[in-house]
Amino acid sequence: MTKRLALLTIAVFHASLAGERYQVTLRLPPAGLFAREEMEIEFRVEDTSRPDPLGGFAPVVRAAPDAAIEMPRMPGMPKFSEAAHVEAAPGDYGIHPTFAHGGEYRLTLRIHPPGGEPFERTFPLSVMDAKPKAAPARFSLDVAAQPKRPKAGEPVELTLVVRDRGAAVASFDTMHERSMHLVIVRKDLGQFAHEHPEPQAGGGFRLRYTFAAGGDYRLFADVAPHGAGAQIVMAKVKVAGPEGAAFDVRRQPTMEALPARKTIPLALSVPHDIEPYLGAAGHLMIVHEDGETFVHSHPAEDGAAPELQFFVRFPKPGLYRGWLQYQRAGKVETHEMVLRAEEK
Repeated sequence: MTKRLALLTIAVFHASLAGERYQVTLRLPPAGLFAREEMEIEFRVEDTSRPDPLGGFAPVVRAAPDAAIEMPRMPGMPKFSEAAHVEAAPGDYGIHPTFAHGGEYRLTLRIHPPGGEPFERTFPLSVMDAKPKAAPARFSLDVAAQPKRPKAGEPVELTLVVRDRGAAVASFDTMHERSMHLVIVRKDLGQFAHEHPEPQAGGGFRLRYTFAAGGDYRLFADVAPHGAGAQIVMAKVKVAGPEGAAFDVRRQPTMEALPARKTIPLALSVPHDIEPYLGAAGHLMIVHEDGETFVHSHPAEDGAAPELQFFVRFPKPGLYRGWLQYQRAGKVETHEMVLRAEEK
């Protein structure tokens, strides 16, 4: 993997008071927090009275957390609140604050566990003014093909291994009913597939697949290494054979321009008779025209047909091709679109 695709997080703070039942783990971007840019902060809530056989403790779902941020040393600065949303892995939540300037902040999380009393956990946040170069990616993806040179129209067996700083990851949390969601996209965005490789002993995954056309492909694996939250890792595969007509994203009609680098609600119409698909009403996968910047979004949990509201963040300006998937009468349907993001 040669390019940073999405937020890569590391656990930096644990808050579990002596004798208390719940533990909250905060994850911040490896490069730190910066002012005047929307940040992504994740946290995990676990029940310490329920050990998890895979390590750690059982996740707390439907915790309905609230977040408040203030500057203790500057009482005149108003406190601001952030609405927390559910991440893909059970027990994981996220917020997207924008800090006005650098300095020392305090984050207070108020958790409402189902059937339990609400409680709070606080964390210090150090925010910087200038953003340095991106930090090296912590997680990566290795892909081996058999036969080694895949050909269009012929089955190939793909072996996928997720690595954490070079070491193979052996344990994964389930996200939307699967251990791995694999999105296969040709570089020109002309080919798309959403697959679910089978987990193997030792942590690897295996997928038998047939590429419909030749070309340079990007394989985006959406996974949650145990305790690390959702991660997007990418690998490349070259497929021999006829490529067919190229897809030119710049010649496609688009919706009204949307803001880049901000989390926004995106309402999409769907048929009235959709069914739950992989633990959600629908799935939206978006790839930038560079063929390497990937976004996987899910609708709000209280959303329903005929309109689903997705919370989407376009990492940078440009054109994106999107694929909205939902299920009807037991069959998955895919609706394609082209989106445009601009600095606003």
